[in-house]
Amino acid sequence: MRNSLEIIEDRQRRDVVGNTRTTSVQLDVQPAKRHEMVIAANILRSSADWYRPFLDEKDMAQHDVDETWGELEFARRKFYIGRNEGAPVGIVSSQSVGDMAYIGYIYVYDHQTGRGFGPQLLSYVRDKAASEGKRGLVLIAHPEATWATRAYVRFGFERLATTREQVLDWNAGWLKPYYEEGFELYQYLV
Repeated sequence: MRNSLEIIEDRQRRDVVGNTRTTSVQLDVQPAKRHEMVIAANILRSSADWYRPFLDEKDMAQHDVDETWGELEFARRKFYIGRNEGAPVGIVSSQSVGDMAYIGYIYVYDHQTGRGFGPQLLSYVRDKAASEGKRGLVLIAHPEATWATRAYVRFGFERLATTREQVLDWNAGWLKPYYEEGFELYQYLV
């Protein structure tokens, strides 16, 4: 296993390289089937080490997922898989919360980052939420996951809450089962 410094240096290198790689490839995004949750788990695990240096150890289970994760999460929310030329490259999940949609997972395979697939997945779930009459999207992200928070802000998300109490107060405590230590709340209005 790599040490924390190696992981951070690798992430920083990917950020620099990733900013120069783009794609005009349009993803084919489709609802995931239950048996495809193994793909979602593989995509999450591909970047789990990026979170290890700053996440509370108890929260790593949401990133370094096992096979039981897929069963539980598939029952909780809708998952969508983005494919490039038939090969899975990323996932996004959506869960209805009143007039908003909660994005619990938005991940791209670690070797596919920086190619514009993340914004395409966000656009897909944004359009889906709008077609269902949702007012917007919310998600939580750790401030040290700068690769993610920068992407969310570029897409149009705004940071709504920064403290544990503020995040957990959102929508009468709805996020309590999903909260990870240090995470902040972001909102995008459609």
